[in-house]
Amino acid sequence: MRVARTTRAAIAVTAAAALALTGCSRAGDDAGADTGKASGKKDATIIMSTLNNPFFVSVKNGAQAQAAKLGIKLNVQNANNSDAAALNQATTAVSKQTGILIIDPVSTQSATSSVTQANGANIPVMAFDRKPSGGKLATFVGYDAVQAGRNAAKSLAEAVGEKGKVVEIQGLLGTNVAQDRSKGFNEEIAKHKGITVVAKQAADFDRAKALNVMTNVLQANPGINGVYAANDEMAMGALSALKARNLAGKVKLVGNDGISDALAAVAAGDMYATNAESPFALGQKVMALAADILAGKQVAADETLQGRLVTKADAKEYADYLVGLGDAADVPASLK
Repeated sequence: MRVARTTRAAIAVTAAAALALTGCSRAGDDAGADTGKASGKKDATIIMSTLNNPFFVSVKNGAQAQAAKLGIKLNVQNANNSDAAALNQATTAVSKQTGILIIDPVSTQSATSSVTQANGANIPVMAFDRKPSGGKLATFVGYDAVQAGRNAAKSLAEAVGEKGKVVEIQGLLGTNVAQDRSKGFNEEIAKHKGITVVAKQAADFDRAKALNVMTNVLQANPGINGVYAANDEMAMGALSALKARNLAGKVKLVGNDGISDALAAVAAGDMYATNAESPFALGQKVMALAADILAGKQVAADETLQGRLVTKADAKEYADYLVGLGDAADVPASLK
């Protein structure tokens, strides 16, 4: 089944949902984590896994914009994809008794130490995008990564006419996001019997690595029809490799995230689609939840947001949605 295009009215609902303060818990999680009494503090520390990726820069921008509206002093730290740096930053935040610690783990396993430190100091801790494998979280918020992979597979199958050879470029496999996007993609693509996945290789969510991976894949598999990149940074790297061989638009490319470069490529016909997950809206949601936790309110243990598939036909519509969020910075000039 093709993912339906979203109307303007539905987009308005999506925007509201992204900021809603309700959600559902997945089985096995502690539902409605008890955040205790209001701390009276109005400060937060957010540790970003990286700020070298446009997705996370936009998350930061959304969080800062929402924090300003809510009167929360937000301290932003960049772990620069280093587990050790993330742990050191968490240790410093805990020692300074930050009101709430917000983390985007570099890897899901290593983040447990940061969470347990905050737990031991009775500082509420929440995570977003990537989920730590241990410790007690007040809440976790992120996009549905399994569904993102499924959406991409459906779109890619449509793009290649339900037959041919396709490639999967995977993300950083030490994260639940990369694992879940790959799971969803492979579960769905297997339903399309005329399609064969001829290569799977990780590029760690990195544009330069994806360029190298795609270059090597094209040499080994010159007759491919389509590519799924688990994020748009990797899709941009793959696109550079395709352009070098005059294959842009001919080999169908589907990404994930909806960053500005990808939206421009979709609008130009160089990419077939991206499963757009507004990082700016995610940042807004993170701070809305953080404000509730600081106020001692009950929050759901898990908040799952949904992305939407964006093709050339509705790229402008999605760009208008981002502008409505206050996120004009993530809209390419070609769609303004």
